[in-house]
Amino acid sequence: MIQGTMNRRGFLGSAAASLAVLAAGRPALGQDGTFRFITPFSYSLAFAPVLYADVAGYYAENGLQMKIEAAKGAAMVSQMVIAGQMDAGRTGGTNMIVSRINNNAPLISIATIAQVSPFYVISSTESPVNSVAELEGRTVGMASLGGSMEGTLDLLLRRSGVDPAAVTKVKVADSAASFALIEAGRAGAFIGNTSSMVLAQAARQNVNAMAMDDGMPGQVYVAHPAEIETRPDSFVAFLKATHRAAAEIAAAGDTAPIIKAIVEKYDVSGADDLEAARRDLGANAENWMAKGTGNLLRNVPEVWAGAVQLLHDAGMIDSAPDAETLYTNALLDRALA
Repeated sequence: MIQGTMNRRGFLGSAAASLAVLAAGRPALGQDGTFRFITPFSYSLAFAPVLYADVAGYYAENGLQMKIEAAKGAAMVSQMVIAGQMDAGRTGGTNMIVSRINNNAPLISIATIAQVSPFYVISSTESPVNSVAELEGRTVGMASLGGSMEGTLDLLLRRSGVDPAAVTKVKVADSAASFALIEAGRAGAFIGNTSSMVLAQAARQNVNAMAMDDGMPGQVYVAHPAEIETRPDSFVAFLKATHRAAAEIAAAGDTAPIIKAIVEKYDVSGADDLEAARRDLGANAENWMAKGTGNLLRNVPEVWAGAVQLLHDAGMIDSAPDAETLYTNALLDRALA
């Protein structure tokens, strides 16, 4: 059904009519072949599929000139994409769903890169956090307030019967260095991504990490529907190159050459310790493949349907629309055809 360029029905499928209205009249970006992508934080191996696809020349092979920038939080990613400053970006699945449903944000998920939450509650072995309920009364650090980390935490707190207001939230860097705040007694825990967790455990013996499994699509690539409609082939090319890079990383017996290629162009935190970097990249790749190799980058329908129901039951979204209105797999299907 989908050949050549896609019309609105082709890429949105059953997407809400309100989203189509928001898409109208938006000027196209990147007519020179540039594709603008934004990560939620400074470069790390969590973002390796995009970074490696760039340095390996996979985007160029597909006719894209990549411009990859780093934001200061997941909320900023959504803002930049909505404002037309970026073509696509990575943000939390929870954050994206809440924004779409409660605020009618003109965003759609074009792929799920982290099939499960990449976040961990990091604490010390002297005062470990082994359940979300144990966060009550603690000060918890996170890289952005109002972003995907806080959304994931609030969902888990509510599901554990804890009022999110019972946790003091403060902004800290999403890096292994933030563990020093715990050692200094300034925080009882902090939320870090997979890379921060791996690097913290590599540097210290007293790091306790608890996975934040919330049942959500962990991290997604989002875009503005109007931009997809204007030049769908660019998004197909982006996903084709990114899928190739992610699959190559996941299948690599030794990721050292991949890491070295990335750091030649990008300043990646923790990459100076090659053994720790290998573990970091391997842990992230497991996350990308958590729903099976056939679902790499795919928005898994049952995960999205469950996510909408969980968020609605928790009172975090105002309604429970058909989950299929929140994402599209049409671009990925074309990329893999």
